This record gives sequence, structure tokens and C-alpha cells, in this order.
Amino acid sequence: MVSRILPIENGHNFRELGGYQTLDGKTLKTKRLLRTANLADLSPKDLALLNSYNVSVDIDLRSKDERQQAPDKVPVSAKYKSVPIFKEDQTESTTTEAERYQRYTNNPLGGQMQMQKVYQELVQDEHSIKMYRQFFEILLQQSADNQATLFHCTGGKDRTGMAAYYLLNALNVPEPVIRQDYLLTNTASQQHIAQRMSRLAAKHASSGFIKSTHALMSVQSAYLDTATTTIKQNWGSTQNYLQTALKLSKSDINQLRATYLN
Repeated sequence: MVSRILPIENGHNFRELGGYQTLDGKTLKTKRLLRTANLADLSPKDLALLNSYNVSVDIDLRSKDERQQAPDKVPVSAKYKSVPIFKEDQTESTTTEAERYQRYTNNPLGGQMQMQKVYQELVQDEHSIKMYRQFFEILLQQSADNQATLFHCTGGKDRTGMAAYYLLNALNVPEPVIRQDYLLTNTASQQHIAQRMSRLAAKHASSGFIKSTHALMSVQSAYLDTATTTIKQNWGSTQNYLQTALKLSKSDINQLRATYLN
């Protein structure tokens, strides 16, 4: 049984993608693909754990402002690659609590609506599409079996979540399993989210603000549904999206499966 959630001390939502079964009976290799939140606060013990995975590349999906506010602590064996899915952050990672309070204190559904807007943009924004193609170009270069690829954003859930969604689809993992992996963020980030909710309650924040903040910090099936609906309306299917929007050829798909599957 693969242990999905990595025991990271100073971080949350660090996860192993290995072990998932594909529709044709293959298995994702372990210690090859890691999806995480940001690496800015890692302890020496955390870095040692990542170094034990022999991380060869750290793909940072965050915007310039996010990278400057919280630079990665890059594992010693890894090359750092900046692949900003958004030119400017749209996930509220860089806004201040005061700005969010003004926006959401009387708007309990505001956080959820913002996230659904984000997922539409993740799918159809031209810059985002170009960057996800770049993400796959890096993955196609990582052929060594004794090395891991790590990809992340700030919370490891939206930009990273869609990267994992596209990748697992390319690797032929069943849709229910992909959705299960997507929603695992809520378990992997549970303590992190609970601490934030407790701090807001201690400050007597409005119920609307607390509800919207929870929506911004977690994932919901509705968010992924927004992405998949946008894909189906504009490209017909996720497989067609991979081929036509992200420009993954049959050769690319075969190479990804040869590299990351047993």
C-alpha cells in the first residue's frame, strides 16, 4: 500500500502519485512523481526526505509575486524550473487578509465563485495552456527511473491539481481515481485549514469571510466539474484537450506511459 501523504513537518499537501492503477492494468511507478504545496518553509528534515526521493527537477507553477514572497527551498539534487500557470496569481495566494476580508465578509459564496472562475481560466487561458504544455515538456525529459519530478504551486491544489489531472489522464488512470486524488487535498491540508479557521474564529471574523476563506483553501468537486465542463464544451473530451490544446502527440503519450508506468 503506497503512503500517499508525505510526513512533511513544515508544509502541507505533499503527496506521492505512484501506485495508481491504469485502465489497462499498469501501475504508476513510485518515487517518480510528487505533487506538493510550496517549499518555502521546509525544515532540514523535510529537505532530507525529498532528497531521499532524488528529486531531479522542481517545477514551480506559481506567479512571480508568489515566488518572490516565498522562494522555494530547492532539494539539493534538483534543477529549479519556473512555469507560471498564471502571469499574476488568481487564487488569492498573494492578497492580504484585509483585502480578502473586505471582499468576502458579506459574501459567503464569493470564495467558491472565485475558485470556479479560476478553474475556467486554468483550462482556457492561452498563457495557462502554454505553461501546461511546458510542464509536459519537462516531464518528457525525465527518463531516469531513479529520479523524481516534483511539481507545486502555493497550496498544491488548483494549478497543481489540474497539472495532476492532465497527467493522470495522459497516463490512462480512471476518472474516479483521478477525482479521488484531486479531493485528497482536503485530507492532506486538513490541519493547515483547521488552524486558519481557528485563527479567524478567534478574531471574531464574519461567518461569510470564514466560509469564503474555507472555499479558497480547500477543493470541491464543483471546482473540478467547472474545469471538465469547460473542457467538454470547447474540446469535446479531456483526451482531445491533451492532444489539441496541450499538443501532446501519440508519441508523447506513449513516452509518458513508458517513463512513468510499470
